[in-house]
Amino acid sequence: MATPQQKQHVRELINTLYHRAGVKAQFRGEINEDVAAVVGQLLTEIGTCSDAFRWVPRPTGGKASILWLAKNITKSVMAELKQKQSVTCMRARILQHKTSLEMAAAGLAY
Repeated sequence: MATPQQKQHVRELINTLYHRAGVKAQFRGEINEDVAAVVGQLLTEIGTCSDAFRWVPRPTGGKASILWLAKNITKSVMAELKQKQSVTCMRARILQHKTSLEMAAAGLAY
């Protein structure tokens, strides 16, 4: 079971990604395992845009979880992302997943 701090870490990760890509939105939805899975997919796709995520291990079982994100995506990774990225590529990936994140947060299938 994820702690409130781990859920907050995932929320900060999502909002950091939004901010770094110039997306003027804040993610305010519920942090649940479906949201974590979408974030995992998003990070995989952002890996094509940024070296910051290429070294992060892939989640076992294929889906990212809240615990996995809290453990593997550190503040140093988020800081590195700020320096090494293609903003245009990253923004496109985030916008492609924004609706999926909102649906997952609402408990709807993504």
